[in-house]
Amino acid sequence: MGNYTHPKLFEELVIATKILLHEGIMDTFGHISVRDPLDAESFFLAEKLAPSMITKDDILRFNLDGETTDNRPSYLERYIHSEIYKARPDVQCVLHTHSPAVLPYCFVDTPLRPVTHMGAFMGESVPVYEIRDKRGEETDLFGGSREVCADIAESLGKQTVVLMARHGVVNVGNSIREVVFRAFYLEQEAAALTAGLQIGTVKYLSPGEVTTAGKLVGAQIDRGWNHWSQRLREVGLLS
Repeated sequence: MGNYTHPKLFEELVIATKILLHEGIMDTFGHISVRDPLDAESFFLAEKLAPSMITKDDILRFNLDGETTDNRPSYLERYIHSEIYKARPDVQCVLHTHSPAVLPYCFVDTPLRPVTHMGAFMGESVPVYEIRDKRGEETDLFGGSREVCADIAESLGKQTVVLMARHGVVNVGNSIREVVFRAFYLEQEAAALTAGLQIGTVKYLSPGEVTTAGKLVGAQIDRGWNHWSQRLREVGLLS
C-alpha cells in the first residue's frame, strides 16, 4: 500500500470513483473501499451518497464487521467489503459495480474467462456467487447481510474477481490503483469475449499464459491510472 497519510488515501478513493464513473464502469449504485494501511482491522468507504457527489470529507471508517461509529448513513452493501477484508488479509481494496459488459455473465451459463493478456489477472475463469444455493429463489439478490456477504467472500476464494448472480461484480486487489486497472480491463475482456463468441470459436488464455502475462501486465498499473486521471483533467473533472 505504501506510506499513505489518510488524506492522500481519501483523495485516491475519490479519484478512483471519478475514473470508474467516467469510463462507464461504475453506475449510481457502485462503491469502492480501501483498508486502513495503519490498522488492518479497519477500512474506509464513503457514506451513502451518489458516487458523483463523493468528496474526501464523505469517507467513513468501518470495522471488519461493517460497522461505524459515525452517524452518517452507510451503504447497505458495506458487508461485501467487510466480509472480504475479514476473509482475505491480503486484500487492500474492494470494488462493487454493475459493470455493463460484465453483467451478462452474471446470468448466463457461459463462464467469463480471459481472452487477451490484459485479462490474465482474472485467472482461468471468474467464479460466480449463486445466492439461490443457500438462500432460495425469493431473495432480493442483494448483499445486505453479513451472512450473504460471507458467502460472496467464500465464492471469491483466492481470486481477484467474483460475479454475483443476476446482480453485479466485485473486484479486489492490493491497492486502489490496481483495482481500478482490473475493473477497466475486466470490462474490456467481457466485451471482447462477447464479440468473439458471436464470430467464431474462442481460444482462451492457457494456464501458463494466465500466470506469465499476469506478471507482465500487473507492472503497468500506474500507466493506466495516469492515463485515466488525465482524461478527467481534460474534461474538467479533476484539477
